[in-house]
Amino acid sequence: MKTGIIISCYNEEKRLNTTLFLNFINREDKFHLCFVNNGSKDDTISLLKTIQMDNPLKVSVVDIKKNCGKAEAVRAGARYLHSRGDIIFVGFIDASLSTTVKDADELLKSLKTNYRLGMVFGSRTKKSLKEFKKMYESIISANDTNI
Repeated sequence: MKTGIIISCYNEEKRLNTTLFLNFINREDKFHLCFVNNGSKDDTISLLKTIQMDNPLKVSVVDIKKNCGKAEAVRAGARYLHSRGDIIFVGFIDASLSTTVKDADELLKSLKTNYRLGMVFGSRTKKSLKEFKKMYESIISANDTNI
């Protein structure tokens, strides 16, 4: 069983650090990367498919034709990962890597060692708990049983 990491991408053709993602996924067996192209107007989708071709068993690409916002892109990635059947945990990071995949691994350790936790997240911003709750409620709805 693996951990799925969703990376939402919008017009990332010139910014995406493909080498870093490829190096990570080629040395890590416990992760699966799910890139979600969120209606990019540039050639992001070709770049993502190139990454996928390098390691198709550990990289998936979900292509959303029209930009639908980050929360919906993350939901689309989560639905896809859930449908695979081999993913236990799901997380998401920004394509800019403001939070690294290694940071995600540290959060995963917290989740695995405390069975009472249903979700963990990290942030470098100083938002209030109310702001975080609003943000995550837009991504994971209590009524959305498909995730």
